[in-house]
Amino acid sequence: MTAKWTRTAAIGAAAITATAIGAGTAVADPHKDEQASIVAATVITEVAPEGLKVAAVALEYDRELRFGGTGLDVGAFDVDVDLSAPGGFSQGGERTVTAAYTSATAEITGQQRTGRYVILELDPADANASPTYVDWLGTTLTYYYDLHGGYEVSQVGDLVAPRDTVAGDPSHVVPSSSVINQVIDDYAAGSLQTDAGPLLEYRYFTPEKKPSATYPLVVSLHGFGESGANNFSQIAGNQISTAFASDERQKEDAAYVLSPQADPFDPTKGAWWSPVMADAVVELIEDFVAAHPDIDTSRIYLTGLSMGSYGSWAILQERSDLFAGAVVVCGGGVEDVTAAAQTLADFPIWAVHSEDDAVVDYYADGSDFRVFQALEAAGEPVVWSEWSGLLPDAEQERLAKATAKEARHAGSEHLFTTIEAGTTPVFSHLSWIPTYNSDVILDWLFDQDADA
Repeated sequence: MTAKWTRTAAIGAAAITATAIGAGTAVADPHKDEQASIVAATVITEVAPEGLKVAAVALEYDRELRFGGTGLDVGAFDVDVDLSAPGGFSQGGERTVTAAYTSATAEITGQQRTGRYVILELDPADANASPTYVDWLGTTLTYYYDLHGGYEVSQVGDLVAPRDTVAGDPSHVVPSSSVINQVIDDYAAGSLQTDAGPLLEYRYFTPEKKPSATYPLVVSLHGFGESGANNFSQIAGNQISTAFASDERQKEDAAYVLSPQADPFDPTKGAWWSPVMADAVVELIEDFVAAHPDIDTSRIYLTGLSMGSYGSWAILQERSDLFAGAVVVCGGGVEDVTAAAQTLADFPIWAVHSEDDAVVDYYADGSDFRVFQALEAAGEPVVWSEWSGLLPDAEQERLAKATAKEARHAGSEHLFTTIEAGTTPVFSHLSWIPTYNSDVILDWLFDQDADA
């Protein structure tokens, strides 16, 4: 028969413990012989420069774990992937655990703390790290696997430390039951039925606010691959939006971020270059600003990549008065570069394009390169720069700083960076990887002020 635990019994036990300590007798850790078991697994994703990746799995145990300050043995865990989607798309295999540590919360911290969770950080270079697939024979859009149940985790080895021991149990396999999308989960969702016609679905990030403060607004226009009707791809496909909403950037430049989604396959919407979609974006911006009076209207910024840069050029030629500056990436579609140069002669733009871009031709008529040539031909100072997209981040930042400094000295509002042929990460079209990974380019954008 188990004795009933009472307050009196607790006081008595405490007294016995105190006496034992005073006498120099070792006290057994109450957790050491109590077997712990995994009760839940949460997948944690992050938007890396190359796109969405599963960065970690958080294992919740049925009791608190005490392993001191040293990390756990990564070999004590197995992480298996088994994802599928309609149409025969699938992804499987093992993930590589690069770090394991206990935590009080289901988040990536890199530091071991007493808690109920074990965080397993995963190798971003794993072939199956990205939970996405592309329907190359159909829409060519990027789609996302359902991660619920798609990851299975087990503790196959013992975890042993002076203060705690947890025996391995390879037969106890726990499927993922929840998902945390870092940064993405901080966005809210909205929709606007525009007078222009399209119903625009969008996501928006709200900064942590201070009394009487005002905040910039960044508007991002995604590329073709992030099109659709899920109101998710435009912030998960790459860093065009989340680079501005990350904790690090928000500490430097607290700002709203507004990211609508286009759908070229929907006849009521279309691509960003469609005049009706350009009008709808302008309407969305004006509606959003009216609903958020703490937005600094002299610091509204526009950024677009690929299809989104086509839309950016179209919008800027009609309504540059809305914005203080823009970053356009691998862009084109400008019908009259001479007219665009005249319209945007005084408007700050930093453009980035890979010279060997296989999707949007760097040298094509109407490309952003041709617009900048027209700007220079019209007598506007242009600062040209070129570097490898494979250089270490610190070296790319140094070169970007030199470019921004040259522009300040020259009084130039127009900066053009060429990513050298053969040096764009992953694929020649993806010049947005070095762009949104550049603190200097984002700093330059936030420095622009229409009232300055």
